[in-house]
Amino acid sequence: MRAANRRVRNRATLLILAALVVGSALGPMLWAISTSLKNEVNAVSAIPSLIPSPATFSNYLSVFSHKTFLIELVNSIVYAAGAVAVALAVGIPAGYAASRYTFPAKRSVMLLILATSMVPGVALLVPTFYLLDHLGLLNNRFVLLVILASRIAPQTVWFMQNFIDAVPLEIDEAADMDGASRWQILTELVLPLIRPGIAAVAVIGAITTWNDYITIAVFAPDTAKRTLQVALVN
Repeated sequence: MRAANRRVRNRATLLILAALVVGSALGPMLWAISTSLKNEVNAVSAIPSLIPSPATFSNYLSVFSHKTFLIELVNSIVYAAGAVAVALAVGIPAGYAASRYTFPAKRSVMLLILATSMVPGVALLVPTFYLLDHLGLLNNRFVLLVILASRIAPQTVWFMQNFIDAVPLEIDEAADMDGASRWQILTELVLPLIRPGIAAVAVIGAITTWNDYITIAVFAPDTAKRTLQVALVN
């Protein structure tokens, strides 16, 4: 009897903890959806309400029908996809080299790469802005892609190194004995084995870039080059 009661209590405790975790994850999303369906008066009301009354889709219509919406959507997609592509193009070879090769000060180099990802992007805004303004490179899409990619490249290198570390070194050695080049080993053997990791890194990088407001707002004041994040604020 005591064992049965203990199992019931444990199960109830787990269900309560699971409900709290799910609620903490879904709560902000539900609140954001609810707010998007409210008019301006109800959205800033002193008495919050989860259920909008009355519910309205005018906010969505206002955004989707705006004349620059498609341009801003395309810009967001291009910046996110381009930054991820550049970060992966740099991070995969760098991660492979860090995983498979031994070179002087390897640990220090990897820690330095990790440290660069800890520098707040806001701390570099002013000097970067003055530099780009002096060079006449503001509102340059290629420069924006490089800046956005540099924000996610350090973590990409570290993730790729860890994923490649999980691939047995014997695979590389066997392919090397068969005459395969390093490039063939990387592209034909290692990359297919770490595709889930690459997909995860790409998703994280795309979300990070998509949500980047301050970079586009500062370095691309031209409305034709701004993203949805900047447009929604404006």
